[in-house]
Amino acid sequence: MERRRLAKRFFLLALGVSVAVLVVYLAWSYHTKGVENERRALAEARVLSAEIGAAWEYIDSVQILMNRGNGEGNFAGVYCAVAAKSIAESFSDDSEYSIRYVREDPRNLDDVPDAFESRALERFEQGGVEECYGFERQDDRSVFRYVALLDIEEGCLSCHGDPAGEKDVTGYAKEGMAVGDVAGAVSIVMPMDAIFAEARDDMLGAIVFFCVLMGAVTVILVLGLRAWVTAPIIDENEKLRRESEDQSNFLTIITHELKTPLSSILAFTELWKERVPDDSAESRELVDEVETNGRVLLDMIDNVLDTAKLEAGTKALASGELDAFDLAAQVRATMGPLARKKGVALTLSVGSDTPLLLGDEEVIRRIVVNLVNNALRFTPAGGSVSVAMGCERGRFTIRVEDTGAGIPSDQLEHIFDRFVSAPHSETTSEGGTGLGLSIVSTFASLMGGQVSVESEVGRGSCFIVELPLPVLDDELEEEGRCEEVAAEQGAVGCEGHEGAADGGCSR
Repeated sequence: MERRRLAKRFFLLALGVSVAVLVVYLAWSYHTKGVENERRALAEARVLSAEIGAAWEYIDSVQILMNRGNGEGNFAGVYCAVAAKSIAESFSDDSEYSIRYVREDPRNLDDVPDAFESRALERFEQGGVEECYGFERQDDRSVFRYVALLDIEEGCLSCHGDPAGEKDVTGYAKEGMAVGDVAGAVSIVMPMDAIFAEARDDMLGAIVFFCVLMGAVTVILVLGLRAWVTAPIIDENEKLRRESEDQSNFLTIITHELKTPLSSILAFTELWKERVPDDSAESRELVDEVETNGRVLLDMIDNVLDTAKLEAGTKALASGELDAFDLAAQVRATMGPLARKKGVALTLSVGSDTPLLLGDEEVIRRIVVNLVNNALRFTPAGGSVSVAMGCERGRFTIRVEDTGAGIPSDQLEHIFDRFVSAPHSETTSEGGTGLGLSIVSTFASLMGGQVSVESEVGRGSCFIVELPLPVLDDELEEEGRCEEVAAEQGAVGCEGHEGAADGGCSR
């Protein structure tokens, strides 16, 4: 199944790349074909223009001989313009090409320029340009337009030179032009449909060849990658997955097996404290030391167990009644001995109107315990750790604030990463597993909440967890959210606990 998915993904990737390459190839081919067609048509038009020009120049060179007639001065009516136009008309009549001569002030209507030719004559008058060309549509067909400059030469002055207004030998008035003036232009219209059709056929053949080539390459790559790359990778991943499952299962079994005798040790320690007479301070201190370290070890085992379940995806959230006051009492009972051992004042408070909520009490207890444990580790003797719980803006909020070492700003973005633990400082020599804050962040995300931190080096840290827990109380259930604690009420301490926090983080 996994191999088929990888093969399908690779095929889709190869198909997308092929389509992208094909689009680029088509755009490039279209551009190059257009340039090639224009170059081809321009070369052919220049040849035609040169041939017509050669005929014009030949007639001009032998005009005296052709017009000898019956005596000197007798004009036979043959001159360069007539001959060139006749040749052009004959060529146009026998082909799909059109060749004619145009000028701005024509002597007959056949020489009147159209819009394209007029623009070309205007550019010739401005100077620096001797030809104009481009593609057009005429009568539902594609054509190539070419207009070349005709300027006045010595042989043209007898008909077009000075004096202006005097009749020339053909009976037309002279224009008074000089050598180099614009006499007119030769205009050539070439059909391009056949050339374009040939270009389209060439492009279509190239596209078919390209598609066949890309298809063959894709199939070869798919088969090759499946045999030499994906299959070994998938087999190795499967092996690693099984090894990971085995390690996770082993870790789960070991932690469960460790947790069982440790729980017994803690239970017997409690019985010892209750039943054995307190005959000496030393014995009482030893019992407290056993209990404190046992609870620390139990928290570590719980963190490892939670991490294994989260990695395996087997950690499921329960949905039951959550009493924040009971939760505070459990945290106090768990973390109180550790706080007393370190000489740190631990206070817990719950907002007075915090209702019964619906959630996983054990998971939330693990969140609070991990945050308190983390705060105690980095708070020196004589410092304080406060826990405030309540409802704010429709969310169950937990604030854990300490007066410890604080966290450097460059480490804040990494403290919730797994196996990241703060280095030892002047306030603590304890190294952590780096799992506590990672578990807090993961549990909060599983419940749709979030965790944030505010910290200043030397002044302590404040961790804030916000969880969108449903309200179980009948009156508040209609509103669908927790009411905020009134500012004038403040917050009250849990029963049997000294002190209360105001629910905020102050710096």
